[in-house]
Amino acid sequence: MKTGYTYFKGVIKVSAKALLLLLAAISLLSCSNGKGGKYSVIKGHFRQTGELQAVNASFLSMPRINFVYGYQFKIIGLADYGKTVHKGEEVVKVDPSSVQKYIIEKSEALENEIASTNKLKAQITNNFQELKAQLRNEQSSYDIKKLEMEKSGFESEGIRKVIALEFRQSELKLKKIMRNLELKPRLDSLDLKIQEIKVFQKENELKAAQEDLKKMIVISPLEGIFVVEENWRTGQAIRVGDDVYLGAPVAKIPDIRTMKVKGFIMENDISRIKDGIDVLVRLDALPAVEFHGRISSLSKVCVEREDKKVFRTEILITESDLRLKPGMTVSCEYITYEGDNEIYVPSNCIQEVNKHFYVYVKKRGSIRKTEVKAGPSNNLYTIVSGDLKPGQELVPPEDIITR
Repeated sequence: MKTGYTYFKGVIKVSAKALLLLLAAISLLSCSNGKGGKYSVIKGHFRQTGELQAVNASFLSMPRINFVYGYQFKIIGLADYGKTVHKGEEVVKVDPSSVQKYIIEKSEALENEIASTNKLKAQITNNFQELKAQLRNEQSSYDIKKLEMEKSGFESEGIRKVIALEFRQSELKLKKIMRNLELKPRLDSLDLKIQEIKVFQKENELKAAQEDLKKMIVISPLEGIFVVEENWRTGQAIRVGDDVYLGAPVAKIPDIRTMKVKGFIMENDISRIKDGIDVLVRLDALPAVEFHGRISSLSKVCVEREDKKVFRTEILITESDLRLKPGMTVSCEYITYEGDNEIYVPSNCIQEVNKHFYVYVKKRGSIRKTEVKAGPSNNLYTIVSGDLKPGQELVPPEDIITR
């Protein structure tokens, strides 16, 4: 990016409307009009450099996944800075090894739980069949004891008591087995549900890990310019091989349909600038093309920039053009006065005497003092009217006095 110097476009322009624009700093190129240089009556534009930014941008961050895999992940793939990416294109790849290891572990755990579930189902089935077999055996024993009980009427009292006790014992066994046959399926069903819940949990953990694995590849949500963010630990742009925390910003894709310019205004000129004034924006790469803008934000706090006091500005470009890309250097022309067929001269070429204004025009080796009317001015130039023509060479009053 270029430094924020203001400079003069060194060509004479003749147009229907000449714009007198506010300068933010003294031009490097206009230094040719310094002491010992040549001065002339001119027409033209003034500029201030700035940098294009997108008003809106889609921010891309490291995957937001479960911390069970770790807190930092290594970037193994990254789109080139400034590359035009398309919606759905892979732009960031994160090392998936820890997630893959977790998936393997959970897959094995799920297989174990499924095996335990199948084993439990088989045990439940076997237990139920055993209970049914026991029920049949006890039912037969009960029937036999019942017949013996019925026949014991002709036996002695001692034998009848023994037979009665055996019958009672068989009856209790039968009721116990019948009760077990009723309760056991319910208990087994609860055990099976608990085991199925364990399987469900393992399946969910595995599915979540598989979804997290997909997040290790970040895709572009829209078409735009890929801009890499800074690594806060190194202060440099994030690159392949860097370890970055989960959820940390990695890049952004500006929406180049709406752009703004970050600029500044010198403290001496701030009184002439206000929110909403029109600005012409030119790309340094395409200086002949004008883009229209308007000041959308003007700082109220003066800051220091390159040993100068300045106010920061934001200029919203009012038109959409794909040639405008973030990071490009532009020149801003702040329109503070607009007139038809106006001419202006370097302010140091004007001499004021008793509220009258004069310039010294050099022609064919002689110098002619010419009275003019002074109009609006900026920190370098003043609009004048009088017997002057664009291109006429001027001599500063200080040079006249010192001669």
